[in-house]
Amino acid sequence: MRRIIILLIVLPLSALIAQTGLNREPLFKKGISAYANEDYAKAQMIFHQLEQDGVSWELYYNLGNAYYRDGKRGYAIQYWEKAKLLAPAQRDIRHNLSVAQQELIDKVVLPDMFPLFRWYLNMQEHLPLHLPVMISGILLVFLTLTIGYARIKKRKEGIYPKKGVVSISVILFSLILVLHLITLDTGLKRQKEKYAIILDRSVNVLSGPLQESSVLFVLHEGSKVRINKEIEDKWANISYFDDKIGWVNLKSLGKIQP
Repeated sequence: MRRIIILLIVLPLSALIAQTGLNREPLFKKGISAYANEDYAKAQMIFHQLEQDGVSWELYYNLGNAYYRDGKRGYAIQYWEKAKLLAPAQRDIRHNLSVAQQELIDKVVLPDMFPLFRWYLNMQEHLPLHLPVMISGILLVFLTLTIGYARIKKRKEGIYPKKGVVSISVILFSLILVLHLITLDTGLKRQKEKYAIILDRSVNVLSGPLQESSVLFVLHEGSKVRINKEIEDKWANISYFDDKIGWVNLKSLGKIQP
């Protein structure tokens, strides 16, 4: 399984170089060279330098690959998740995350849910927000043309449009409305919910934001949690699959969202 991830590493790097300015290309080549020479710490340092001047899914993707080869699974998953935020439909990212998640210690078997609800949640996770906006724009053009056609026909022939034209207009309007609601719901969900990855080998999740608090449960490297709130830039209240809630030190978390 590990080899499957390794084989996907070098290919996107060439595309990443092509998308950058000439002044960044030498630095990318250094990063590639360090990676090829198995100097993964140097490759990570170079990619982080490039991150300061601008990010892309390719950069985060390859940072994740470099961390994975360096044995830092938590950081690898963190940066693959960052890459997925920018390009949720990219198969390479989803594949690497899927393989890495099979290696995690913490595994939760979720209860079955209604198929349509499961499909909607899965669609929200992988949906590029520009896609429904683009589709609704195209549908809006067709709706405008349909209404325009009906008006012209009424002016020329003095008759109301046929039921078919009205039905098409209603369908197009309904689809546009649904697409806008999906975009709004998905955008608000991604903006509201903040996630992070456990970076340490194991973390005690405590009952309160104090080191002396009792241990509720233990999470291990690579597990994905939701951040409910933070206090004093030191502690975070987290949820693990909603049913497990507690406090961890922020130093143990790698945030996915900025």
